Amino acid sequence: MAGILSVDDFRNQKRYFQREQLIQKKKNYISDGYKSDIKQYQDYCSFTGQPEGLESMLDYLYVSIMEQRAKKNTWEKRLSAVKRYLTVSYDIEFEKERSVLKDISYIRSFYDEEENKELIRIRGKQRVDYDDLMSLINTLSVRAKAICLVNLVTASRPSEMVVIQMHDFNLDDNSVSIYMKKQKAWFDKRMNQLTVKAIKDYKVKYKLKEDDYFVGQVLKNGRYISKQISTDAYRKLLHKNIGLTAYNLRKTQVSSMHEKGADLVTITKQTGHSSTQVLSEHYLNVSDKTVDKFL
Repeated sequence: MAGILSVDDFRNQKRYFQREQLIQKKKNYISDGYKSDIKQYQDYCSFTGQPEGLESMLDYLYVSIMEQRAKKNTWEKRLSAVKRYLTVSYDIEFEKERSVLKDISYIRSFYDEEENKELIRIRGKQRVDYDDLMSLINTLSVRAKAICLVNLVTASRPSEMVVIQMHDFNLDDNSVSIYMKKQKAWFDKRMNQLTVKAIKDYKVKYKLKEDDYFVGQVLKNGRYISKQISTDAYRKLLHKNIGLTAYNLRKTQVSSMHEKGADLVTITKQTGHSSTQVLSEHYLNVSDKTVDKFL
């Protein structure tokens, strides 16, 4: 009978609708990491009395360099955030805005000028002395010690640490399977016996189950809750216990492995870096001890 959908047609239409909803959600997604930069752009537009759009974006990017003296990596993050915001909020298709893209390129080239050379200097999180760090970690509580050791040995990022669950560990094989959000892939990382023992002690004390989050949350009364905490909460946890960041630990582990004689391929297998070039350029440049041995 005309106008009546069959069961299959109904299911198909429902699935088409759900698919379009999910696609639209992806199209409109703005990363939480962009929110701060978007807010700064919105505040700038309000302060200068400009409407949000391409012209104010170019002005904001220009002022970021010439007046605010933003570092180049900060500027690039602002650019990505504002582009995403204007794409989602105003349906701007940047691939069609060729003149705007050219202007962005010209503004970016200001970083190549001599008077802006300090703006391209990158001072990343530094490594710390490995032996001093281990001495500090060994004084920590059972939970803090296990977390810090895993973070150090696996050279993991905060976003990777907060999603580890107990079933990701293979304590018989001294390994842990970690989902690398940046690469969107799983990596099996090695652990030493000290770290494995710390995990076992932590597991026993808090009666952790296989599906529990490794970091989780501990309330003031000492009760453990299997909850995925935020990366910000994880950073605060590390700072409270050792006064350092996950990136301090990451660089410390990379430098320590290199000083012990590990080649770049071996180190990338443990850290999950996409290439030895990235590892060398952004991590090993802080290892002065290796250079000092040959002076």
